[in-house]
Amino acid sequence: MSRVSLFAGICFITVFFSLPAGAETIEDIKATMEEMKRDYETRIKGLEERIETLSGQQQENSAKIEDIATQHEAQAAAMEQKIDAKTLDVEYVGRGNAPVGKGGLVIGNPFGFGNVSVGGYADVEYGDFEKTNSTFNQHRWIINIGAFPHERLRFTSELEIEYGGPNVPNADGEIKVEQAYMDFLINDAVNVRAGALLVPFGRYNLYHDSDLQNLTERPIVARDVIPTTWTEAGAGIFGGFNPVLGSYEDLNLNYELYMVNGLDTGFSDTGLSGARASLKTDNNDDKAVVGRVAASPWLNQEVGVSGYWGEYDTAGHAIAGVGVDSLVTIGPLEWINEYAYFGVEQGSSDVANFFQGAYSQLNYDFWFKCLDNSFLGRGFKDPKMTLVGRYDWGLISDDSDASRGNNKEDRWTLGFNYRPVDNFVYKLEYQWNQTSNEALERGDNNGFLTSMAIGF
Repeated sequence: MSRVSLFAGICFITVFFSLPAGAETIEDIKATMEEMKRDYETRIKGLEERIETLSGQQQENSAKIEDIATQHEAQAAAMEQKIDAKTLDVEYVGRGNAPVGKGGLVIGNPFGFGNVSVGGYADVEYGDFEKTNSTFNQHRWIINIGAFPHERLRFTSELEIEYGGPNVPNADGEIKVEQAYMDFLINDAVNVRAGALLVPFGRYNLYHDSDLQNLTERPIVARDVIPTTWTEAGAGIFGGFNPVLGSYEDLNLNYELYMVNGLDTGFSDTGLSGARASLKTDNNDDKAVVGRVAASPWLNQEVGVSGYWGEYDTAGHAIAGVGVDSLVTIGPLEWINEYAYFGVEQGSSDVANFFQGAYSQLNYDFWFKCLDNSFLGRGFKDPKMTLVGRYDWGLISDDSDASRGNNKEDRWTLGFNYRPVDNFVYKLEYQWNQTSNEALERGDNNGFLTSMAIGF
């Protein structure tokens, strides 16, 4: 039986049993049947078009699946070739230029996502100061490892080995984590960070690497007031903004804000460095808050403001700090300034109740073209020399251990640098030191320092 005949029979029976009372003529019946036939044919046509669409989509999906399979097969074959050849996707992009971390060596993931960066820096020093023995000092070897497993996930770390580590003769070295934190990226304005954090207080603590600095010795304020390198276990947020003010579009604002374990009771009237907390436990139930906001109105110009508050003992006594720093660059001249103050709530009269200090440093870059073909310039793309001058001081209140008044140390430093490349530097400098009461660093001893540092 044909499809049309079957349809006609069904329609006849349906129409016969469902005729309205007024449908008494053959013409009415025929009209109804014609209407039902057209509706049926429309439905059939729609179903046929739907089937054709699904068939096309299936063919398209099959093509995509075949394309993905082909890509995976090609990647697997390439990976097998690399394994057989014992090679990896490795590229040296230069220190600080990796997608994450400071290391200059980038190891690509052969499966097409994520990278790992490896690098570090090292320095060696020689010092000759009054009333002390001259000495060589293998000060630091730093290992930087960063990871970028996904475009929104990052890991940054810095492991420091000082004075050869703890197993050298006299056991006067150490190995410690200076940074080891994870980032969960949300957007430019707000991101999440947690781990062993480099505390965002002041400029020097954030840019303390030997190969970045133009003088061998850190400023007094960066050692005894801000306990550089200052690392805390904690978590918080960071981000940046680019507000537009009329036609002015160059302003950049960046911030870091963290909750950390905070400083403890280990400070004295010679510095805060002993108060750096454990990365394992807190000495009280309170958490400290620390943060820094930096404004950059133009490239290589910056002003930063830092703040800190946290209880340092179990009795509720707190340490509060504020800092201001700036960077000004005009052609070959760079001017860096930093000031910090920490006030301490006293639980007893034998506790130092304030720590403050500052430094101001001028760097002037230059190069003599006549040296291009000498051993100093030959083969290097952009070598340079730098004249450096710095004045720094620290002032800490007496904790009654000697009852001689507040402890202050002033230092003037004049230095000269040679950099064949940006991340290798030879430094030469002389210090003039003057101390009131207890010595914070060098006391009244003047002296000479020279060092070499390399970052990679």
